[in-house]
Amino acid sequence: MAIARLQTIVACMTCAEPKDTTYADEKLALLRDDDIRCAIDIADDVVNTMLRTATTGHALRMQLDSIVGVYGWKENIAKWVLEKLTLALQDAHETLGPAMRDAYHKAWDVARSIEGFVIEHPIMCTMIALGVLAILSPWVLEALGFAEAGPVADTFAAWWQSTYGGLVPKGSLFSFLQRLGMTWHLLCI
Repeated sequence: MAIARLQTIVACMTCAEPKDTTYADEKLALLRDDDIRCAIDIADDVVNTMLRTATTGHALRMQLDSIVGVYGWKENIAKWVLEKLTLALQDAHETLGPAMRDAYHKAWDVARSIEGFVIEHPIMCTMIALGVLAILSPWVLEALGFAEAGPVADTFAAWWQSTYGGLVPKGSLFSFLQRLGMTWHLLCI
């Protein structure tokens, strides 16, 4: 405080503006440039953790939430997780962690029980990936907009449903994803 008064007196005597060096000109940014991570990097870390973990449920969610951190579960992160998980499940299944391996086999069984739908369609790995996703972390499906009560407004799922013009075909990938979103709690039992 005394320095500020002294600077004001000196500035007044020399007819100059007082220099206020005791306060910063601007507020510091909450996120520094070196803290910024892109959605692809976050999705890589999330998928790597999901593939190698032995935990499920709340413990896994806490672990993945700490990876995502202040960025939060945004739609673009969920899309990248979905894409990277699909690619990872197309690779060797021997490298999967115990939780992922169990979820993979459980999702396979559910997919096979849907009247041969998986065998008849070439996008089998995507559906298996989503089944694994629904079992290990159903809230990622909800981030895409596939909720228990139906597609959430202003999300990827709502946009996709709008492309059908009000009539979603039975047996389509969208209907499968929506079924997973609505019944994921039954898969975890």
